[in-house]
Amino acid sequence: MNQPLRILTILHMPWNRNLGGSRVQLELAEEFVKMGHSVEKFDYFDAFPKTQTSILFDLTRPSFSKYATAFVRANAHRFDIIDAHQGNLPWNKEELGFNGVLVARSVGLHAFYEEFARIERKKFPPQKLKIRLFNQLSSWRQQRESSLYPLSLHGCDLINVPNCDELAYLRDVMGLGDKTFVFPFGLSQTRLRAFSSAIQPASIRLATPTVAFIGTWCPRKGSWDWGTLIEQIKQKIPKVHFLFLGTGLTAKAVLEDLPGQEDCVEIIPRYDSEELPKLLSGVTVGVFPSYIEGFGFAVLEKLACGIPTVAYDVPGPREMLRDFDPPLMVPAGDIEAARDRVVQLLQLDPTHYTELSQRCVTVAQRFTWDTIARNTLEIYQQFLPPRRKE
Repeated sequence: MNQPLRILTILHMPWNRNLGGSRVQLELAEEFVKMGHSVEKFDYFDAFPKTQTSILFDLTRPSFSKYATAFVRANAHRFDIIDAHQGNLPWNKEELGFNGVLVARSVGLHAFYEEFARIERKKFPPQKLKIRLFNQLSSWRQQRESSLYPLSLHGCDLINVPNCDELAYLRDVMGLGDKTFVFPFGLSQTRLRAFSSAIQPASIRLATPTVAFIGTWCPRKGSWDWGTLIEQIKQKIPKVHFLFLGTGLTAKAVLEDLPGQEDCVEIIPRYDSEELPKLLSGVTVGVFPSYIEGFGFAVLEKLACGIPTVAYDVPGPREMLRDFDPPLMVPAGDIEAARDRVVQLLQLDPTHYTELSQRCVTVAQRFTWDTIARNTLEIYQQFLPPRRKE
């Protein structure tokens, strides 16, 4: 029987379940501990322990990788596996003084996000001077650290990615396919039960047609598209209601992008993760018009709540929605196709809606943290040096 593993997880963001990027490692860590392994973390606040987060500090602070590297060099001997976000450790393990398995983790491949950022700047330049200045400073910081990402991918033993599109890129473009493995995101069994218990009967959900979006209000997640999408859906379903959850921006800021839609849109900028099942309980259809994702908790959690969800056909959501017939994905940016699919779903009869809702739950149940954790460690253990397997 294998000995318990000592795992260090590194991430350049706060260790917080309400943040999608850190939630992956946090909830995986909980499963690893249940399996008898030990997990420590080094996160944003371990690197900057006395810092009040602010936009100015985030733009001007030293690189997180500097502090993560120092921590690893001082503590490498205590761990068998170091699982770090891409770019956090831009070294090979000899340079770090580490003799275990060094993992670079993607929760959204930097190269994909960088390409979208270039498209965004060109296609939708911001009008406000304040935003233009912020974007310029952000771009300067990103360019300063952009070299860290490929260095971390080349230097590690193993790359952990959440979707097959990232595997294809790392294999075909960077030549790193031999050490790249796909592990999706998931939900705990407790979380799945919470969503299942919140599912309302089809007759109730269809009687009050409600369309929900979960995510930060930004161009990457489709804020460009919602004004037209709401207007066109309302033309077909006048009594439809829209629920935007976790926008991060105030209702006033979101509604500036949705002029004339105040009467049909409810905005909840922030919520605790445990509140989500209740918030989704009466939702009829989900929409997730994101242009680039690592995986998409916002899709997975709506499926777990039995909510058919229309998404753009992009990396991440494809992992969950590829097998639905009729399809729930539409081409990225095709607002009319998204509108037509949402309207069709809102007009389903209770019997067909119930069948589709049950199909959504079945798909969500494929993605569980306990299974993903076991599969992840099986691969990690294959890369352990012989003496670490003893």
